[in-house]
Amino acid sequence: MAAGSFAVVALALGVVPAQAASPGEPVDGRGAECSFGCSEIQNRSHRKVMVSRDWCGDDPAGAVKKKTWICGKPSDKHPYQYLEPGEHSYGSAYHDTDSFRIDPGYEMHVQWNNDGEEDGPVTVYEKKGYTRWVKVANNHDIDIEAYFKL
Repeated sequence: MAAGSFAVVALALGVVPAQAASPGEPVDGRGAECSFGCSEIQNRSHRKVMVSRDWCGDDPAGAVKKKTWICGKPSDKHPYQYLEPGEHSYGSAYHDTDSFRIDPGYEMHVQWNNDGEEDGPVTVYEKKGYTRWVKVANNHDIDIEAYFKL
């Protein structure tokens, strides 16, 4: 069967072939194009920081929740991953990283850069006795520093 005939049969059956992103085009951790930009995290801490590829809900950037959950199918693999010190989520975890975790007893300094900038405002998340997750918007390329506080 010729390639053109295969395409016509596939479309008639409702099968849409997957398309790869163009070289240099941003994609999220599952290979889908980031239609509004991909959010990224740089770990500038001396400790690991857990990140997630998802955020459930339409909360604004910087929103904090005590827990997070998988927004996709239950079969989705690896919804959370650690960024080692010095790692950047785009190459080490997910191309589109939508949240990060603040562990109990830690204070985090987060610089909220818009994509392509390096002088965004810094938010200090104070030490708490429980885990928190923070949403990252699709246009952010943030830097994180985590500090243990007594």
